[in-house]
Amino acid sequence: MSNPAVITLDDTSSKKGIFKRFTIEDNIGESLHLHVDNMRVDFTIEEFLEFSQMIRKSIKELDILKGYDIDKFDEYFLKQCADYLPNLIKIKKEKIKLKDLLAISHYKFKDLTLQKIIKLNETPAYKFLKGENNEFLDYPQFNYFGISNEERLLKLKESIEQNGYPYDERYIILFNGENLIRDGQHRAIVLTYLYGLDYDVEILRFYFKGNNHLVNLKKSNFKKFTIWFLKKVYRKVKRYIKQ
Repeated sequence: MSNPAVITLDDTSSKKGIFKRFTIEDNIGESLHLHVDNMRVDFTIEEFLEFSQMIRKSIKELDILKGYDIDKFDEYFLKQCADYLPNLIKIKKEKIKLKDLLAISHYKFKDLTLQKIIKLNETPAYKFLKGENNEFLDYPQFNYFGISNEERLLKLKESIEQNGYPYDERYIILFNGENLIRDGQHRAIVLTYLYGLDYDVEILRFYFKGNNHLVNLKKSNFKKFTIWFLKKVYRKVKRYIKQ
């Protein structure tokens, strides 16, 4: 059977990682493909789901999260911090005031998306809940699909109003001594809207050895800007040469 298209479902390939290539593809009309370096494994949908459950069970048995259930954490968050988990020492429940928490916010510079660290009451989501502006409606999403920013935020607000926080043990997560939110940013924003910045909230704090988990937005933004700028220069030079 010929396949009309191949869609990349996920790609965590890395030149610095153990596996240089790690890709999952939906080979429409045939099967799902898992590429690990030069090896390819073919699955039907049913086989892939069964394989996923086996991996999930194995991770639980390895107790990577120090007694905490991986089902209580967002999959996107676990993927983002996967490189740090081998250095995880412990996870502790702690209390902190919402006014002491920090959020990562995306902003536009021309056609480039950069990041900055701000207080919860300065975020586009908080300002949207307060009715101050609608900037949040067009805010870039990276881990939710098939739902608008407005729907996502209002459903979360409704859930916290009805079920409280933390519902189903879904906590706001911080790393080491930093108060920068790594997961649960919208939960923190809704709590700030409902109860104010002086509200004490229970969080989970992941403690790692080393400093690979640290956020360096200056370095990240500079790298993005440099690549963006060089591409602009390249295109202009290319057009000039063609003339």
